[in-house]
Amino acid sequence: MTIERQLIYPRHWPAWLAIALLWLLAHLPRRLSYALGAGVGNVFYHFAKDRRHICETNFRLCFPELNDAERDALTRKTMRNQGVGLMETLRVWFLAPDKLDVGFELVGSEHLEVGDDGKGIIVLGTHFTSLDVCGTLIGFRYPADSFYRKHKNPVFEYILSRSRGRYGEPIHRRDIKRALRRLREGRRLYYLPDQDYGRKSAEFVPFFGVLAATTIGTSTLAKGGRARVVFAQQQRLPHGEGYRVEIIPMDNFPSGDPAADARAINALLEDNIRMVPDQYMWVHRRFKTRPEGEARVY
Repeated sequence: MTIERQLIYPRHWPAWLAIALLWLLAHLPRRLSYALGAGVGNVFYHFAKDRRHICETNFRLCFPELNDAERDALTRKTMRNQGVGLMETLRVWFLAPDKLDVGFELVGSEHLEVGDDGKGIIVLGTHFTSLDVCGTLIGFRYPADSFYRKHKNPVFEYILSRSRGRYGEPIHRRDIKRALRRLREGRRLYYLPDQDYGRKSAEFVPFFGVLAATTIGTSTLAKGGRARVVFAQQQRLPHGEGYRVEIIPMDNFPSGDPAADARAINALLEDNIRMVPDQYMWVHRRFKTRPEGEARVY
């Protein structure tokens, strides 16, 4: 990917300086990078009060069995993992997968193989703090397209597009027709269905016992793209030394009942979160959209 001439104009030099700093951080030794990320997460805990409040609210709703001290300890660990995930993201922006110096165990990789029927595959990723590194490690072996939101800064957009495009085609998040066409061609699509995208095209189904606006986009894509659906269960191993991903096929999907499909996805996500609850991105407002008549929670 060549750099467009306008990106080297002086007005973009501050952005390039920022990129240079991020490049240097990405090339730190892995152990130092992990330690720095954990330190950044500790800073988040003390100063990112809005995000900490969202995190604490999510824990109060999803883990009512925990006492205040237990929730605070989980919040601290979660914020540390946010910092670690940030450093991991920088590393996959600028380093090739074989330069990451990490172990990677991929279980169930046969479910990522396109079969004789030529059907495309929707790989359901979720917003764990290891999302970017695990997605990159999967994509290195099994390239997949993905949806994206264009960055407002053209320099950062160039860097992100360059990184995303190494293992599949970046597809604008509103270009559903393009995604369906690629699936029908037997491609893989990395898709994230676990955030609150509003009422449109959503069903209110339980997430840790709390009704959450859950997109039915997975059902729409699977039906329109005539694709199989698999779930990528993921976890970061201790001290960031490696990652484990298990590919779980979702049989009878879509079922014809979008709400049932959304419940099935949330159930798999819950199982994954309970394995490593501090590695999920609880800083997102998962319960932002409430059913009619229910009060806001944040």
